[in-house]
Amino acid sequence: MTLLVIACIGCGRELSAAEWTLKGSLGQQFQYNDNIALSTIGKEAVVGYLLTPVLQAARKTESLDIGFQGQGDIRRYDDSRWDCDNYNLGLNNAYRTKRSVFSLNGGYTVSCSYAQQLTQTGILVPNSQSTDYRVAPSWTWQWTARDQMILASSYSKTSYSNSLGGIASNTDIGFSGNDTYAVNLSANHLWSRRLSLNGKLVFSNIQYTGSDSSTQNLFGFQLGTNYTINHYWAVSASGGPVWVDTKQSSSGQASSLSLGSIANISLNFNGQLAKFSGGYSNSVNPSAIGQTLQTRSIFANYSYRLSRHVVLDLVSSYSRSESIGGQSTDNITSQFNRSYFTASPGIVWELEKNWRLRGSYSYRWQDYQQDNNVANINTGVSDSNLVMLSLNYSWDGMHGFPIKN
Repeated sequence: MTLLVIACIGCGRELSAAEWTLKGSLGQQFQYNDNIALSTIGKEAVVGYLLTPVLQAARKTESLDIGFQGQGDIRRYDDSRWDCDNYNLGLNNAYRTKRSVFSLNGGYTVSCSYAQQLTQTGILVPNSQSTDYRVAPSWTWQWTARDQMILASSYSKTSYSNSLGGIASNTDIGFSGNDTYAVNLSANHLWSRRLSLNGKLVFSNIQYTGSDSSTQNLFGFQLGTNYTINHYWAVSASGGPVWVDTKQSSSGQASSLSLGSIANISLNFNGQLAKFSGGYSNSVNPSAIGQTLQTRSIFANYSYRLSRHVVLDLVSSYSRSESIGGQSTDNITSQFNRSYFTASPGIVWELEKNWRLRGSYSYRWQDYQQDNNVANINTGVSDSNLVMLSLNYSWDGMHGFPIKN
């Protein structure tokens, strides 16, 4: 919050006559899911109704940007065990000087954990809630007209309200929260109008919670480039190694060093009627199983405007997750290997300027392998089919609310 206080002081009189913009949206969705838990034993089919309100407030001047957002994701099903209330509050602030930009981003999220774990771990159970805090200050310095330096840091805390007991009666399974501290130093160089080069040094400290928790230090570097091929096509690529130093806090195991990697490759096309984006990513992130996961993903998104008011779209991705270090071998989460695939074709009708009706189908498949094979409810191959009908209204908002002292 220090950066925000400095920013407000720097604006002085300008803040006294600030003008705000207020806008939002409201989405509603009916859905049918034939296997909401992605279970391999007994499929649970549910019918549900989702309500997603979003409200944004923003203010922008020559030197200061202030933005707030509140978002909800309220889900109600015919089986109340899967009812879900997700809420997110976020802020995005920036203060600019002649050659520097000071930013402060943050957020607070409360959600049912199965909504978060769908793409992270694939362990989906009801009646488990997660809470996330995040704050991320940064400083961007325009060194020259072509060169830029960025120093960014962040702190995040994730916790879970209850365990996963009940998956198997003879186990004590629980999601593991974590505290994560990160510092990144990056540089960007504009080589030409079409080509830019970048590099980054990364470090993060992950402290897992639990009876046999671990601490992991991640450090590495990456190099990258962005290239605009022509008016329609653009490509970007970056990558580098990352070392993971794992230390067990209570098991007495010696520290272990593992080598991972970070990579991102994307290709984008933006035409008059068609849009396409695809690529590959390799990321290293903490997870709810007390493990840092290395996840390799391939994605492809495509949309085509059939007429003035009708758009056809397709979203698809495949990922493979593997654990890097973590908790002791006595714990069920000592090893984690998972493949996950999803494909979702849909068609959008733009009924009016602010109204959108979308019908879609989503297929999800996962292969979850656990050597210990204790929580066998999710071990093996499973899939689900999801049919959705959504109606969204976007509110252009109100502008120019002066706030005077």
